[in-house]
Amino acid sequence: MTGNHRRGPLAWHPSGDMLAAAGRSQIDILGRDGARQWTLTGHSLGKDEDRRIVDLAFSPDGALLASLSTERTVRLWRIREGACEAAQVIDLGDLMPASLSFSPDGTELAVAGATGPVQIWSVYDVERIRTVEAPEGSPLGVAHLSDGSLVISSYEPAALAVVDSSGAVRARPSPAAARPYGLSVSPEDVVAVSGESDDTVTVWDVHGGQHRDLPPARGSAYRVQWAHDGSALYVVSWTFGVLRWDGTQWSRLQMP
Repeated sequence: MTGNHRRGPLAWHPSGDMLAAAGRSQIDILGRDGARQWTLTGHSLGKDEDRRIVDLAFSPDGALLASLSTERTVRLWRIREGACEAAQVIDLGDLMPASLSFSPDGTELAVAGATGPVQIWSVYDVERIRTVEAPEGSPLGVAHLSDGSLVISSYEPAALAVVDSSGAVRARPSPAAARPYGLSVSPEDVVAVSGESDDTVTVWDVHGGQHRDLPPARGSAYRVQWAHDGSALYVVSWTFGVLRWDGTQWSRLQMP
């Protein structure tokens, strides 16, 4: 069963009808009613307990799911005609990956990790087409704004950056987390960033300019994920499983 103890990343399907939830080595695709539709396996993690799936992302059209693991690969899964099938595998080389994001048009996939610049891959050709350097620190998180700009979170020092297609960097707040590991952007370009092992979550409205630190998430806020419509924010807590922020308080998400 997929329980609230699961500690991997989450990803909402753009339709809102499916939720992908990962454990260490497998991914469960749940329907709106919480029933498990598919279980995906294929990451070669072996017996190394430090290896795990670290991020998930659906393409904007919902036809692909990308899963990222510390074996330094991205696996693509094709969703069509009531089935979810394994597709291409992307070899990330020496990058120790932490985060990934589809571009708004679904043609590119950005992958961030602390051992190098952000890698940008063509989804259809499965070729690396360029890299993007973090303005400061080592990159941990990456996400796209609606205009295609990249949001990059990094550490040493802890920082957020927005880099547009020309390479220009926009003004941004400092995250509360010392290691801003989790990163998600809502449809309205509201950025949420969480720490790797603490309980801090910073929310930043890119267009309005306002930002604030939410009340501490119970236990921790290892990963953060907006609902498909931006109506709620979810975090994965190492202690309490999946937590939901409804705009006023945190509550524990009951998953089957």
